[in-house]
Amino acid sequence: MKTFKTLALAAVLSLAATPALAAPEAPAAATQAKGEFVTAHVNGLVCDFCAQSIQKVFKKDAAVKGVHVDLDSGEIHISMNPGQTMEDAAIEKLIRKSGYSLTSIDREAAE
Repeated sequence: MKTFKTLALAAVLSLAATPALAAPEAPAAATQAKGEFVTAHVNGLVCDFCAQSIQKVFKKDAAVKGVHVDLDSGEIHISMNPGQTMEDAAIEKLIRKSGYSLTSIDREAAE
């Protein structure tokens, strides 16, 4: 039994150390296209319920890939799907629909 365990361990280690059997890694740029990042500065975000309501509203939009609400800074960080964008007026409308007021919007193109 001990010999079998030793042989099995040796086989696993030799296969793991063989680079030819390992899957090649594609460059990140080739596998993931990146979309735009938008930061909306909002007044009135104070609790987790506020964050959840904002996330729920933005996640319904097909252009939105992800949403993070930073309660400490009063910012909503929105990542857009590749090739997608959202106009400032649409962002403001969603924020107002949720009961908050927009102060400014910053945009950052994905690298």
